Order: sequence, then structure tokens, then C-alpha cells
Amino acid sequence: MAIMKEHTKINAKPGSHAVSEGAPGVIARTCKAGPAAMALVIGLAALTAQASESDLVRDIQRYCTVCWRNARLDPRLWDDCTQEVCCRLLTKARDGQLNLAQVLAEDTSERRELVRAIDMVRKRVQRAKRYQPIDALALPAPDCDQRHRDRLELGEILESARRAVLSTRQDRILELWMRGWSVPEISADLDIPVNRVSDEKYKALRKLELHLRNQHDELEIFTQKAKTQNSQPQREIA
Repeated sequence: MAIMKEHTKINAKPGSHAVSEGAPGVIARTCKAGPAAMALVIGLAALTAQASESDLVRDIQRYCTVCWRNARLDPRLWDDCTQEVCCRLLTKARDGQLNLAQVLAEDTSERRELVRAIDMVRKRVQRAKRYQPIDALALPAPDCDQRHRDRLELGEILESARRAVLSTRQDRILELWMRGWSVPEISADLDIPVNRVSDEKYKALRKLELHLRNQHDELEIFTQKAKTQNSQPQREIA
């Protein structure tokens, strides 16, 4: 789940800058940076949950796969269906509404919640209309340049956040992990215990999530203040 946007620097704080004649440009930039930061918050929240719950999630995924097979759903839809179920469960777990560790236990409210989520997704897929592909239909090509700019912008936001809140070791662990290194490989490279690598990785993801969430809130306040001041009639100078 990686997301990237155009070069935008997030240093705005409420009340730290007066709105000048170029306020519309400032508002436009902050309006773009706000959603970008929140997108990273959402992605990092998912990564944080994944770092501590990946084994359990894999077990849930295997359970879901068996259910989709028994329900005779299109195999091409299995991954999407499983992802939807996992997202529902992880969201409720992070809100404190269920204990994720009890999802696969027998005769628990969490297990019943899993069954309900699977049943809901299964029924939705079975009711969905099936469309025949229209190869001759001319569709506009995706804006590849815009996607590239988005990736660059989000990459810069994430890089700035890493420099702001992570220790040198945490940044190195996160860098290697994002390159696809496994925890044992990172442990061997940095000569530290495996459990220490997992702990530092989890802490790094939490730091980034909280930092970006706070920056998003600050940007929202600054943007609203800038819009309010800019909407006020300018006093004419005699």
C-alpha cells in the first residue's frame, strides 16, 4: 500500500504564517498536502497493524480462501474479498471493538464477527452483476505523469517525516524493510536480535503514523484559517 505525490513541504503550523497576497497559492498547496499526509497516515496505520498481526492475518486469509472456494466464487475475486474481510476486522480491532487474537477461536463473539464479515462479502459478490468485457471500447489512458508526480510528492512527505521523528537505527531498519529485506536479514546486517528489529520497526511505524496525523490536523487548521482571512474584503489603500 505505497502512495506518492508532487514536491510539497509540510511545515505549516497554526498561526505561524500570515496570509499574504499569494494566499490562494498557499491554500492550494496545503489543500493538496493535507490529503496526502492523511493517505500516508492510513497506509502507515495498516502497516503498523501488519507488523504486529501478520501471522494471524495470514491464518485468517487461509480461512477465507477455503470459504471462497466452498462458495464457488470466481478465484480472481478471492484476494479482493479476503482483503475486505481483513480490513473490516482490523478496523474493529483498532477501535477496541474486538480482540483479533480470538477471531479464529471456537465459540467467541470475534469468531461470529468473522463469519458475519465473510457472509456479507460472499453475498455481495454473488449478487453483483457480471459484465462482459468490451474490448472495442476506447477508454482514456491513465494519467501516468500525474501518478508519477503523486508518488514523488508522497515520497517527499514520508522522507521529511522520517528525518523528523526516527532515530538512525529505526530509519535504517525501515529503509531495509521497505526494500524487501526480511526481519532475520535485517537482524544479521545490523548485528542486533531479531525481536529488537521487530520492536524498532513497530515503533518507527507508530512514530510516523502519529507525526503525519498531527501534521494533517495542523494543515487542516491552517487551511481553514487562510481561507477565512482570504475571504474577508481587502481594505482599499487611499
